[in-house]
Amino acid sequence: MKKGTAILLLNKEVRYLVKARKEIFHTKEGGIDLGKIKKFGDTVSSTSGTKFTAVEPTLFDRMKKTKRGPQIILPKDAGLIITETGIGPGSKVIDAGTGTGWMASFLANIVGEKGRVVTYEKSKANFKLSKENFKFLGLKVTSKHGSAYKDIKEKNFDLMVLDLAEPWKVKTIHQNLKPGGYVVAYLPQVSQVMDFSKFLEKNNFLVDRIVEVQEREWAVKERISRPKSQAIGHTAFLVFARRL
Repeated sequence: MKKGTAILLLNKEVRYLVKARKEIFHTKEGGIDLGKIKKFGDTVSSTSGTKFTAVEPTLFDRMKKTKRGPQIILPKDAGLIITETGIGPGSKVIDAGTGTGWMASFLANIVGEKGRVVTYEKSKANFKLSKENFKFLGLKVTSKHGSAYKDIKEKNFDLMVLDLAEPWKVKTIHQNLKPGGYVVAYLPQVSQVMDFSKFLEKNNFLVDRIVEVQEREWAVKERISRPKSQAIGHTAFLVFARRL
């Protein structure tokens, strides 16, 4: 296997994200000789006899290892945004409010090499951090250090995702999107939803849906099932609107 290739060492109890190299990787289960992994699907054992399967990590496996900063848009919300708006390979997307880059990473993975993701971040620290994360993930993202309220110049894009405190101050939304294009705002408070909806209606947008997504993970063992942990309740409202 090529040196530097990302590998997920997986068993029923633990998992480790490593890079292919001729080296002993030390874990609480003992040392694992990474040099013995020749391809995905190989099984390796630690010095204590614990077996691991070497598999190709998903984007989300790798994202869990990125550097974190401000609050992120979680997969439960990102998944609905991607599904509802119908973006895919070749789509053009603007992401305003990069943060640590999680939403932009989900988007870049979907639109692929033929698509385009342009993301805006005003904080120098977050701008730098997100660029490091995109490099670690190997994703094609155009990062811009600037204010989403005044610096967005792109036109006729398929989707805009706004993770901003006051998205109604983005006055260029109509020209940024193609006819029928989606704008989705991630808003924690009802008052923000009301203000943004009012702005959209005044600017020739159809407010399609306003949604709150909740997630609850379950544990199942034989005939016993129970909630695994406290549910992920309210994170934000998602406001979906289309340019007319």
